[in-house]
Amino acid sequence: MIESSQIVAVISWVLLLIFFHLALYPWIKDYLPEIAVPVSWTGGFILTTLATWYAVLSGLPAGIGIIPVLIICICTCYYKKTGFYCQIPLEWRYYLLFSLVFGAMLIVRAYNPDINGAEKFMDHGFLASILRSPLVPPLDPWFAGGFLNVYYYLGHWMIATPALMAGIPSYILFNLALPTVAALSAINIYGVGHLVLKRTRLLPVLAFFIVNPYFIYLALSGTRSFTLLWDSSRVIENTINEYPLFSFLFGDVHAHVLGILPQTFLVLMVTAALTYWTNSNKSRLTILLFTALGLSIVPAVNSWDVFIWAPMILGTGLWLISKEYHIFYHLTHPKAIILRLLTVIKERDFSQALDPGPVAFFYLLLVPATSLILISPLLFGMQSPGIEGFGFVHASSTLQQFLLVNGWFFIGFIFSLRTQMMKVPWIIVAIIPFFLTGYISAGLAGLFLVLVLHRRSGPADLLAAGGLAILLFCELIYLVDNMGEVYYRMNTVFKLYIGAWILCGTAAALMVGRECDIYFSVHPGLKSRILQYTVVIMLILCLIIPPVIVSTIHGSHTPTLDGMVWLKGTHQGDAEAITFLRTLPGSHILVEATGDDYQYTSRVSSFTGVPTIIGWQFHEYMWRGDNPKGWYGQRSKDIQTIYEDPDQTIRLMNQYKADLLYVGPVEHEKYAILLPLEGLQELYRNRDVTIYHHTLS
Repeated sequence: MIESSQIVAVISWVLLLIFFHLALYPWIKDYLPEIAVPVSWTGGFILTTLATWYAVLSGLPAGIGIIPVLIICICTCYYKKTGFYCQIPLEWRYYLLFSLVFGAMLIVRAYNPDINGAEKFMDHGFLASILRSPLVPPLDPWFAGGFLNVYYYLGHWMIATPALMAGIPSYILFNLALPTVAALSAINIYGVGHLVLKRTRLLPVLAFFIVNPYFIYLALSGTRSFTLLWDSSRVIENTINEYPLFSFLFGDVHAHVLGILPQTFLVLMVTAALTYWTNSNKSRLTILLFTALGLSIVPAVNSWDVFIWAPMILGTGLWLISKEYHIFYHLTHPKAIILRLLTVIKERDFSQALDPGPVAFFYLLLVPATSLILISPLLFGMQSPGIEGFGFVHASSTLQQFLLVNGWFFIGFIFSLRTQMMKVPWIIVAIIPFFLTGYISAGLAGLFLVLVLHRRSGPADLLAAGGLAILLFCELIYLVDNMGEVYYRMNTVFKLYIGAWILCGTAAALMVGRECDIYFSVHPGLKSRILQYTVVIMLILCLIIPPVIVSTIHGSHTPTLDGMVWLKGTHQGDAEAITFLRTLPGSHILVEATGDDYQYTSRVSSFTGVPTIIGWQFHEYMWRGDNPKGWYGQRSKDIQTIYEDPDQTIRLMNQYKADLLYVGPVEHEKYAILLPLEGLQELYRNRDVTIYHHTLS
């Protein structure tokens, strides 16, 4: 049952997010009026994330990070911009969409709240660690003495720090995270539709939340609901093909899912750049600043997304320049740019430098530079081994697999580009080499990439070019990691396909929406209204039917947002001991049983945020490699020795600076426990668990 404390947590969370949004709203409304709600909401969220991170880096409490937002509020009053708040009722569609998506996804979490399965232990462990000890970098809950600078953790920081301000525990925060990302992403995408479309502005949001074609195929073929969702994300052999709705329903608060928020924000800002660029200097400056703000957190939330958004920002800058200048001439004659700048300086006519064309060059330079300045302290502190290079895909996706994942987009592309295809039929010659070498899916992506680049008619074509370039890349190139030979391209497809879905889905929806707008401007009336209502109904169905399916997968539930409820029912002794440890003040390191990844192991550190000697070993190996040298395997042996050799227990606990020793059912099952008679004091006991305390020497 959802308790009153959980309702208070939800209200506190939403009110805090609204506060971040309202602080920036008047300033954005003045310069980007049509998208003030999404830009200020996500922008305020990101600004607070960076402010809290810098506050803790400087040795201050995380709550100090709210000061920039408070200063903006004071400036709003001082400069008498509060009148813009009167326009908020006119923005009701944004708020209704946020409420609909947030509510739908919150219901999903309430009926499937368990922090159990897949990588939920890991994700919750990150949140619990940050909430328990908000340090920069945060403590690694699965590697005593280590920090999370081996992993791109800023997405978890982004979610955790507002919870610190609102006093929300990690096991409830876990179930607020994805509804928040989904809802803010939805209004970002709706903002894109608002900029480009007239009658079908919700169409990009529908494309964002729709299931892939394989889901429909499986449903029609009678696949059970238990496996329907999972199977629809495992289409291309030996890879993972997640799409946004799958990720939100599956429930892992993982980096690639948290990265959806900055990605949709950048889609909005790129579209705003192409739409607002000729408006005013202040509009252009606002776009520059917020694009840099969004880009800054990308490598720290999910570093794989840099491979998408670094080229996209570069492409956007070149696109803006090409609208004012002959782009190829200026790329091959950089002296022309330099001479123009020297002329501006010599004549002191700086007004020319603020024109759309010159500012486009600043976009190309300042957005990446500013974003790097904002995030460089975090990036310089990262110690992740990263990728090991690039490889050539030797077994491309079959055309059937490719279209069962991306088919909706290509239907939209064909519909929009049909005239273009008739004008340049010779372009099909370019894909013949792909067909002859067996890379048919790459050829299809390459064909439509050439078509949209040839047309270059607006934001939809730029977004489509970015998405198609990702699909083409994934069919030809993979990033080398430590996943082995069989799953050599799994992470490449897994991490990059979410971005491809967002870009291609938004682009295809904009293309179809533009065609519909043109048609209904010529044929207004009933047909236009029916189409608009159809899009709304389909979006509502997307937000109702899959959640209903998910809520029945594991049987009936009493709705709750407490992600630890299942633990109380299946491992009551652990649940009670973990509840005790969560209230234990001070900094600690605990000893608990090590075990296999994706199993009921490392559960105490995951649910408390108290670091253990070693958690899921292979995950740690992927993050930190063999650093420090020889740790892999040795730490698990030392844990066994701690439990089984009383002569070594205290020495090894001192070595790892562990002051807590946890003895529960998992430890009894795994080890022949024999503890020393001296040096350990009983701190806590229930019928299944004993926790000992050791005073470090």
